[in-house]
Amino acid sequence: MRIRYFLVFGIIYIALIGGYTFYIIRDNYSLNNTLWIDFSVTLPIAVWMCLPIIALFFMAWFFMALNTLILKFKGMSFNRDVDKIITQIYEQMLGNDSRDRIFANHRFKEVSRVLKRFYLLPHFESNPAGNKQIDDTFDMMLEIQNNTSIPKIKLHTKHPLFLKNAKNMISNDAQKAFETLKQDFSQDTLAHKLYKEINTQSIYDAAWTVLIENKNSKLINKILNLNNIHMSFDVIIKLILHCANNTIEIQQDSIIKICKNINLSEKEYLNLAIQLSKVLNENNVNFYLNLFEKLSKEIEASVFAYFFLLLEVSKTSEAMELKKQYPKNDFLPVSAFCALKDQGYPLLVFFDPLLYRANKANKNQILPNINAELMQTDYH
Repeated sequence: MRIRYFLVFGIIYIALIGGYTFYIIRDNYSLNNTLWIDFSVTLPIAVWMCLPIIALFFMAWFFMALNTLILKFKGMSFNRDVDKIITQIYEQMLGNDSRDRIFANHRFKEVSRVLKRFYLLPHFESNPAGNKQIDDTFDMMLEIQNNTSIPKIKLHTKHPLFLKNAKNMISNDAQKAFETLKQDFSQDTLAHKLYKEINTQSIYDAAWTVLIENKNSKLINKILNLNNIHMSFDVIIKLILHCANNTIEIQQDSIIKICKNINLSEKEYLNLAIQLSKVLNENNVNFYLNLFEKLSKEIEASVFAYFFLLLEVSKTSEAMELKKQYPKNDFLPVSAFCALKDQGYPLLVFFDPLLYRANKANKNQILPNINAELMQTDYH
């Protein structure tokens, strides 16, 4: 019952009792006291009847008011605990580690501990929660998921959408890609954790892809002059193939510097040479033969790839002369190819038989489809 209703009904009740008593008994009654203090009080009997009721009324009102005050403080405490839980949810939805909080209600403390044991990811098909901060952040995450960059959202580096947002920011923007490649995340403690948890290299790869697809030779050469160029093997292949197609201009020294910084394996050098052989022509063949010749003198892992390019462009005598500089049992595929080349064996059989078999299997899958289409064609 609301206190004001209690006051109104209480006053009406006391007035009715007092009025009815005064109506039936109009005499007075005197109260005489001789203990410690002598006094005498004379009041109508109706008043004496109402005094205990008034005392009980005020006592009841006091306890009701006290209870209301206690409930109000409990409600405030409850709301503070709810706000703390919502704040924790907000922190965790951004991927942050939630700090320990003090809760008035031990059940909320239990809920907080349970939440800390999980990562909170957005359910994009859910309805709004009614909390502005949560809903606004959720909407920003939805935009990130839809390939829109949101610079103002403060996602932790371990959040799955952090990587996507970073890629969205550099999408089709060569200058932002350039700025991304200039950053060294390993200098930052928080971002160093990123290296281990979500592979920052994919962000750098996305930045390189933007620069390469924009064919921005100026920015690419600026990046290549930095100490750390954050380049992966897949990016090297893209870059060198674009160079071979004359869409990007890069000097030989820069390519050699890239290969030294990345520290490619012998297998990777061979894969690079195989991909490069597909775009060689009379205008660029000497450039890349000269490039691999320089690499072979500085990086031993590139020698096998250099042999492949020499044999691919039919420079057999040069390959055999180079072979003489190494022990007899080194680079046996070179000797084998030179001995059997007249029998029509493909070069790839000797250098990468697994890749040759894979390519052959793919061709065999394509040929039946072509034959089937030819058989279905009506030539009449």
